[in-house]
Amino acid sequence: MKKIIKTISVVLVLSLVMSIAAFAEPGFAYGDNELSEFSPKWSQIQADDTVISVTPGAVAGELRFAWLSSATDSNPAFKVSESSDMADAENFEVITSDAVENLKSNKVTLSGLEQGKTYYYSYTEDGVWSQAQKFTVQPSDEFTVLFVSDAQIGRSGDEMLDDILIRDTCGWNYTVDKMLDSYPNAAFAISGGDQFQSPDSLVQMKAYLSPEALRYLPVANTIGNHDDDSTLYGDIFNNPNEVDELMPSEAGTGYYYTYGDALFITINSNNSFMLDTAKVLREATKAHPDTKWRVVTMHHNPYSASLSDDDFSEERLFFSSLYDLYDIDLCLSGHDHFYSRTDTMYAGKVTENEGTVYVQSSSASGSNYDPLPESTASFTVSAFDVRVPTYTAFTFTDDMIVGRTYRTDTDEIIDSFEITDNTTDSDVNLFTAIFFFFKTLFSMI
Repeated sequence: MKKIIKTISVVLVLSLVMSIAAFAEPGFAYGDNELSEFSPKWSQIQADDTVISVTPGAVAGELRFAWLSSATDSNPAFKVSESSDMADAENFEVITSDAVENLKSNKVTLSGLEQGKTYYYSYTEDGVWSQAQKFTVQPSDEFTVLFVSDAQIGRSGDEMLDDILIRDTCGWNYTVDKMLDSYPNAAFAISGGDQFQSPDSLVQMKAYLSPEALRYLPVANTIGNHDDDSTLYGDIFNNPNEVDELMPSEAGTGYYYTYGDALFITINSNNSFMLDTAKVLREATKAHPDTKWRVVTMHHNPYSASLSDDDFSEERLFFSSLYDLYDIDLCLSGHDHFYSRTDTMYAGKVTENEGTVYVQSSSASGSNYDPLPESTASFTVSAFDVRVPTYTAFTFTDDMIVGRTYRTDTDEIIDSFEITDNTTDSDVNLFTAIFFFFKTLFSMI
């Protein structure tokens, strides 16, 4: 009898492993021709040890840059001009600090840039000036933000193999190209986390930064669970308004910035210490109390379609009750590798026009997908788990946020929605948020 039970147990374990492997299969939008054209670029991507990142600044009209250089680079430099030949270029201060693997992290902040104007920048790559790169500061009165998550270079197989890394990187480049084909004047992009599979991999970091568009398209990157255990994230991304948290991770902390009439707050949801999250929200909203829109990005989704109505996860307990309190209109997440969107949520319930809409992005590269449950919760109004990379374009206007989600293989819109001003008076929210917090807490005990 014991032998039969043991055999059945082994079969069940193997079945579970096989099912997980099946669910974890990749799915890329590109074809053989795109992969063949991209593959020869791999060696050049990995040879570029000083690839630069561009991130949004604290306000519209500010941009931030970061790149790595060797420990022997004694004088990293950065300059900006209004002409492609870099005539009359202005030099900007470079802040240098120690980075991973005995490298240097170099960071520059440009402020006072004119909206609608085109500039050129160049920086030294271990003493050699880079080719001038053009960028345009997009207007902030009405603007579009592109949202992706979980590029997770190296997730589709053995991350030590070039073939795996190449196909994931090709998928990520394909998605970036698709987004910019449709929205060439996007103000910036947001990544919901898990940019890399391994948090300290320079190979994967260079792969993630490889799309040419990322030399001029700012990306606000979120700390995912795969980015959290290394300082590399903080070395290569120059985030504005980083909040001094009590329990920061190796990667960094939450931060915030504005664009036009929108406040964007990025949370490290790997840090479940509620006081840190509250501090980030408090500092952001105190600094910008009058913005019409409040948008949070965090890697884990309190209302993922993988959760039921009664599944009061840690994320739902610690984060969503705070979002009710701080009048968050929109929460952007990733992690579960499929697309989903909720109705407007407030105190754990669907509401008419008061609360937060939670949007979860799928794989941005195609490196990994998870399955949807057989039935989704009542708060889920849209879900998509076909193994195709997706992205969402959010256009901010005076009256609403318009969301359009696309599959990258066909450019088909799989979800479209509008968000009006969902916020209420925080004094009114206080009792409801506290009640919801303790109700959620007791349901977990």
